[in-house]
Amino acid sequence: MKYQALIIDDEAGNRELLTSLLQKHCPMIDGIEEAASSSEALGKLKKVKPDVVFLDIEMPGGNGFDFLNELDEIDFKIIFVTAYDAYALKAIKYSALDYILKPVDPKELVTAVQKLDETYKQKEKLDLLNFNMTNEEDRRIALATQDEIIFARVNEIVRLQAEANYTKVFLEHDPPVLLSGNLGFFEKLLKDQRFFRTHQSHLVNMKHVKKYVKTEGGYFLMDDLSQVPIARMKREEMKHLFS
Repeated sequence: MKYQALIIDDEAGNRELLTSLLQKHCPMIDGIEEAASSSEALGKLKKVKPDVVFLDIEMPGGNGFDFLNELDEIDFKIIFVTAYDAYALKAIKYSALDYILKPVDPKELVTAVQKLDETYKQKEKLDLLNFNMTNEEDRRIALATQDEIIFARVNEIVRLQAEANYTKVFLEHDPPVLLSGNLGFFEKLLKDQRFFRTHQSHLVNMKHVKKYVKTEGGYFLMDDLSQVPIARMKREEMKHLFS
C-alpha cells in the first residue's frame, strides 16, 4: 500500500531532513506535503487527505496538540516527531501511532512507518471480513478456516472462545469453527454488534444469553447451554450494559 504524508514542523531543515529520510527508507510513503505551522497545516488538510501526519509539538503560534484540538475529526494516523520526551504520555491520549525523538533515527522511522502499514492493513482486513448490510438479520462476516470460507450471519454466532493464538467460533446451527487470529481481533470486528467480552478468553453475543447466574462466581448460560464465566472486573461493566 502507498500512503500520503503531511509533515508539520516550523523548522525548514527538520522538514527537509524528514522528507529525505522518508524518501530513502520508506518507499511506501508515496506523497509528502509540508506545513510550517498549525494554521498552514489546517489549510493543507482542506486540499489533501493525508494517511499519516508527522507532527512536531513545540511550534510558534500553537503547538501540535493545539492543532489536533482544532480538528472536528482526526481521520489520519499521528506520528509525533519532537525534541522533547516530556509529552509522550500526553501523546498516548491522542492515540499516537509512535513518538520519535529528534534527531530522527532512520531505524525508528522505518519501524513507525511499518506500524502505519500494519494498522491500515488490519483495518482493510476488518473491512473485507465485515459485510455491513442494511438489514441486521442479513449481516454476515467471513470466517476463513484452513479449508474454506464460511459466510456466517452475525446473529447466528453464539460466542467466541480463545484457543492460544486461535479463536473458536460457536455457531447456532453449525459445528464450531477454529480460526487463526486472537480473540482481540474478532472483538474489534464485532464491536458494534452487541458482543461483550466477559473474560480474557470469552466473547459472547448478548442476543444468545439465556440467563445470568450470579452464584459460583457469576456466569452466562447461553442458548446452546454452554456456561461462560464472567471476570470480576467485568461485572460492573456488565451491569451498565444491562441498564
